[in-house]
Amino acid sequence: MKPIMLAIPLLLLATTVQARGLKSEIDAANQKFGAAYDKGDAAAIARLYTPHAQVFPPGADIATGRDAIQKTWAGIIQSGLKITGLQTVSVEQYGSAAREIGRFTGEAPDAQKQMVKLEGKYVVIWKREHGTWMLDSDIWNLNH
Repeated sequence: MKPIMLAIPLLLLATTVQARGLKSEIDAANQKFGAAYDKGDAAAIARLYTPHAQVFPPGADIATGRDAIQKTWAGIIQSGLKITGLQTVSVEQYGSAAREIGRFTGEAPDAQKQMVKLEGKYVVIWKREHGTWMLDSDIWNLNH
C-alpha cells in the first residue's frame, strides 16, 4: 500500500476519535449545567461560561459576562422553568472553538400556573480555555 493510501484512513480515524472526545467533553459540561440548574445554582452555571461570554435569551437583550449571565439564569430559574431534556444534535470543532447544535425540552408555568410543555433549539459556541471547553456564545429559542 502506498504511504498516501495509508495516511487517509489514519487521518479519518483520528478525526473520528477527536470528534467523539469533543462530544464527550461537551456532554459532560452539559451534565454539569443540568445539575447546577436543577439545584438552582445560577453562579455555578455562570462559571461554565468564559469570562466574556454572551447569552442571547429569547425575548431579552444580550447578557455579556459572567455576572450578567448569572443574573439571566437566576431569573430563568426563578420563573419556574424546568429543563427536562438536552439533546446534542451535532458538534463541530474549529481549532480551539466548537459549535454545538441541539434541542431542549422543558416545562414552564403559564398565566394560570399550569405547567406547559416546551420544545426548543439552541446553538452554542464553545471555546477551549486552559484545557477546558467553556460556553462562549449561547442562543436558544422556542419552537412555538
